[in-house]
Amino acid sequence: MRSKTVVMAIAAGLFTCSSAFSQENGDDEVEYFIITGSPLEQTAAETTATVATVDRDEITEAGAVTLGELLARQPGIHQSSFAAGASRPIIRGLDNFRVRVQENGVGSHDASALSEDHGVSIDPLAAQRIEVVRGPATLRYGSEAIGGVVNVINNRIPDAAPEGGYDVEAFGMYTTVDDGYQFSGVADFGGNSFAGHLDAFIRESDDYDIPGDEGTQESTYVEQSGGAIGGSALFPNGHIGASVSFFASEYGLPGGHGHGEEDHDEDHDGDEEHEEEGHDVFIDMQQVRYQVGGRFGGLNGFFNEVSFAGGFTDYIHDEIEVEDGEIGATFDNEELEGRLEALHGAIGPFTGAVGIQGRTRDLTAAGEAGELLAPSETRALGAFLFEEADVGNGATFQMAGRIEHVEIDGTGFRPIGMGIEFPASRDFTPVSGSAGLIFDLGSDMYLSGTVQITQRAPDVLELFAKGPHEATETFEIGDPDLDIETARSFEATLERIDGPVRFSLAAYYTSFADFIYKDFTGIECGEDFDSCGVEDELTQIVYSQEDADFIGFEASAEFDVATLDNGGVITLDGMADYVRAELDSGGNVPRIPPFRVGGGVTYEHERVTVGTSLLHVTEQDDVGAFETPTDGYTDLRARLIYRFQMPNTDTPFEVGVVASNLLDEEMRNHSSFKKDEVLLPGRNFRLFVRARF
Repeated sequence: MRSKTVVMAIAAGLFTCSSAFSQENGDDEVEYFIITGSPLEQTAAETTATVATVDRDEITEAGAVTLGELLARQPGIHQSSFAAGASRPIIRGLDNFRVRVQENGVGSHDASALSEDHGVSIDPLAAQRIEVVRGPATLRYGSEAIGGVVNVINNRIPDAAPEGGYDVEAFGMYTTVDDGYQFSGVADFGGNSFAGHLDAFIRESDDYDIPGDEGTQESTYVEQSGGAIGGSALFPNGHIGASVSFFASEYGLPGGHGHGEEDHDEDHDGDEEHEEEGHDVFIDMQQVRYQVGGRFGGLNGFFNEVSFAGGFTDYIHDEIEVEDGEIGATFDNEELEGRLEALHGAIGPFTGAVGIQGRTRDLTAAGEAGELLAPSETRALGAFLFEEADVGNGATFQMAGRIEHVEIDGTGFRPIGMGIEFPASRDFTPVSGSAGLIFDLGSDMYLSGTVQITQRAPDVLELFAKGPHEATETFEIGDPDLDIETARSFEATLERIDGPVRFSLAAYYTSFADFIYKDFTGIECGEDFDSCGVEDELTQIVYSQEDADFIGFEASAEFDVATLDNGGVITLDGMADYVRAELDSGGNVPRIPPFRVGGGVTYEHERVTVGTSLLHVTEQDDVGAFETPTDGYTDLRARLIYRFQMPNTDTPFEVGVVASNLLDEEMRNHSSFKKDEVLLPGRNFRLFVRARF
C-alpha cells in the first residue's frame, strides 16, 4: 500500500498537445503536427525520433476494429492479428512487452501485452490522431517502450474550447465481408473557462468471409461498445481536467480445436448468445478508465512550463468456454500511472525537459489462468531528461536519458520433476541513454543520425509463467532468473517533408544482449507440467534469453505528378520495409514480418478523392525453430470519397467506399500465432458516411 501512495503522490504527466500549427509557404498552407513524443513542441522534422502519424481522416476511412489493423500498412509496422477483436501493433519485428500502447501519454493498462489473444482496450474511432514513435523519444515512456510507442491522441481531456462553442461529428460504416456495422459520435463544447467532451461508439460484425468458396472463418465475430465523458477548466496559461471512459468487447478466438458452425441465439433478456459448436473460447472484456491531465505554461522562473497526466484503470476479461458457457480463465488488472514533466530555460546552449513517472500494477489471474500465472504486483519509478542544443551550421544536437527502478513480486516456477513453485521477488534498475544529430540540408530536407542504449526489465509473464493458456493453445514456462535486456541501436534517417516530392528513409541496426523471446521447444503438453511430452494438446513455450541482431529499413515517398486546372492533384506514392532478425546461435527470431513493397496513385480534389494501391508481401522462409514458412500475397485496394454540403446548411458530409483484397487472395499473416489455421478476410467493401456540425 505504501508504494501506491508514493506513486499517487508523484502522479502526473506528460505534455500531450494534440494541436497543430500552420506555416505559410508561398501560396500553400502546410500543416505541421506537434509530435507528442517530443517534450519541446517539435514537429517530426525537428526531432531525431522516427514518427508515423495517422490523422482523423485516415482513421475513419480505415474503419479498423483494432489499433494493429489500423496501423498495419504503415512502413515498419505490422499487426499480430490473433483475432478480429485482438491485434496489437508490431514495430520493426518487436511486439508485446517492447511496444507501449497509450492514450494521451498514459498506458492502456490492459492485458494485451501478456498474450496475443488479449485485445487492446482503446478504440481507434475515439482517436483524433495516432502517433507511432521510434527512437530516442521513447525513453520518456519506460522500459516497455524499447521497440516503440503507439500514442492515441483524443480530446477526452480538452485543452481548449471549440470555435463557435461546439463541434460534433457523427460517423457510420458498413462492411460486406462480415456484415458488420460501426456507429460513433464525438462532441466537444465549451466557452472561455470550460471545455467538455463526449464520445460513444458501437460496432458489431459476424464471422468474416474468406477468399474463394471456403465460406467464413469461424469465431471471428466482434461486439464492442464504449464511450467517455471529460472536461477541463481553462485558464489563460493552461488547463486542468479529467475524464472517465468505458470499453467493452466480446470477440471469438478462431483456429481452435474445432471448426464447426456458429449459432447465434437469443437469451431470456434478449441478448445474443454465441454458441460455437466445436470451438473452444471467446473473450468478454470490460475496462473502466479514469484519467487526469493538465498543463501550465508561461511560468516565471527556471521552469517555464509544467504538465502532468495520470490514470487509474480497472480491467477484467473472462475467457469463456463456448460449449457450456463456463468461465475458464479470468485476467484482472488494476493499474495506476502518473507523470510529471517540466520544460526548463536555457542552461548554456541547452534547452530541454525533465520528468518523473511512476506506476503500480496488480495483476490477478483466476481459473485456468491462475494455473498460468499467480497473482503479482509490479512497481516502477523512473526519471528522465531530454535536452537539445543548436551546434551551428544547421545542426541540432539532441540527447535523452532515463533511469528507473522496477520491483516485481509473484510466484516463481522451476520445471524440475513435476514442477516447483516458490514465492519470488525480483528488482531491476534499467538505465538508458541516447544521442543524435539533426542536419537541416535546406529545401525542407533533413538528415539525422542517432545512437542509443536502451534497457528493459523482464515482465511478470516472462519471469513467472507456469502453465497452460487454453486461448492460445500454449503451455508457457517463465524463467525467474531472467536478466535485464539491453539493446544497442544505430539509426539514420533522411526525409523531405514538403514540396512536390516528399519522402522518408530510415535504416537501423539493433544488437540485443540477453534478448527475451518465446522459445518453441517442440514438446507438447496437457493441462499440467507432468503431462509435457506425454499429451499433445498444448504447444510448450519457454521464455529464454539469447543475444540477437535486428537490421532493417523503412521507406515511403509521395510525388505530385500533376496539378489540374480545377485544383485537383494527382499523386504517386510508394513504400517498402524490411527487417531481418537472427539469434547469435545461428537461428532466426520467430514471427518476424517479411519484406513488403507497394505503391499507388491518388487523385485529390476539394470534393473528390479517388485512388488505388497495391501492396505485395513476400514469402517468409527465414523462420524460427518449429515455425513454418508463409506464402506471400498481393493486396489490391481502391477508394472513392465524395465531400459535399447539404442544401441550405453549412454541414459538411463525406461519403465513401473503400475496397480491400480486391483480388480475393488467400492472405496469411506470418506474425500471427494462428497463421496456419486462420486466413485474413477476403474481398471487402466498406461503405461509410461522416458528418460534422
